[in-house]
Amino acid sequence: MEETIKRIDIIPAVFVKYREDGNVVLRCLQGKDTVDRAFEPRMFMSIENPKYLLLGIMTGGNMMRLTIVDGSDFEELYLKKWSVLYKNINY
Repeated sequence: MEETIKRIDIIPAVFVKYREDGNVVLRCLQGKDTVDRAFEPRMFMSIENPKYLLLGIMTGGNMMRLTIVDGSDFEELYLKKWSVLYKNINY
């Protein structure tokens, strides 16, 4: 069955903490607001610096894929445009 990608969203996120159950909490940018979401730690195994992250969400007919990648190359954007992500986070 052929998969057709209809939309790709790239969402900036930052690491917040590890929960007691071992999941990773990320603060994600949604429009001008932020939302904290939990993800399984296996999704971060290949990322060396989990401070700056980009979530890629691909959707299409009968499919959805989530990819999390290192966003360190975009540190300047995080500090200038996406600084709201750091509100009330103490590293």
